[in-house]
Amino acid sequence: MTFTPLASSSHGNAYLLDDGTTRLLIECGPTYKHLQKLTGYTAAQLHGCLISHEHKDHAGCYKQLLKNGVPVYASKGTAESLECDIMEELEPWEMERIGTFDVLPFPVFHDAKEPMGFLIRSQCDGEKLVFATDTVNLAYQFPGVNLVAIECNYADDILDRVQKMPEKVRYRIRNAHMSIIRCCTWLEKLDKSNVREIYLMHLSDACSNEWMFRRMVQDVVGPYIHVTICPKEREGL
Repeated sequence: MTFTPLASSSHGNAYLLDDGTTRLLIECGPTYKHLQKLTGYTAAQLHGCLISHEHKDHAGCYKQLLKNGVPVYASKGTAESLECDIMEELEPWEMERIGTFDVLPFPVFHDAKEPMGFLIRSQCDGEKLVFATDTVNLAYQFPGVNLVAIECNYADDILDRVQKMPEKVRYRIRNAHMSIIRCCTWLEKLDKSNVREIYLMHLSDACSNEWMFRRMVQDVVGPYIHVTICPKEREGL
């Protein structure tokens, strides 16, 4: 199983999961034209797209995906917020099979109608990914995962120092996104016996520090697990 971050920021999120048989997109925040470029002009060949919630940086081009025959999966609350009645609706804790992927959606904590994270297992190689973005915390642990993609949005001390930020924005960040401390606390408790890579997603432009975040997470998970900062946009395009 390979997990490829295509875009990861408040301007647009998209991630590609591939097990050699099924290619699954997670989030579709960029424009469809740009998503085509990010996927090597193969977006119409995707087997499906999972959307965590309705915000534009995660669901921006779902209409174009549907028009091009790509099934889009989301919670009932997300579909209702987007006023779309042709999405494939996901129920929390109910398994959905998409090609060779078994997808288990779970609730997360964000200022959206029914946001979800996903535990995804490949039937081809048995590997598992846990994906959770735009959530203030995670209430669950997942044993035996191989790949972890988790939001790591801000640091409290950096957020405190940011000037000219409206207090309502500062409040929203703290109550809708995951801090580096919460991320590390969750990772510390995670069963890491099979984990080979951790991807830190959705870093804030103003309130994060890539070097510091990678070092803090590496200290928690140990030297044998690779820690990757998801880029704002995939390189080499």
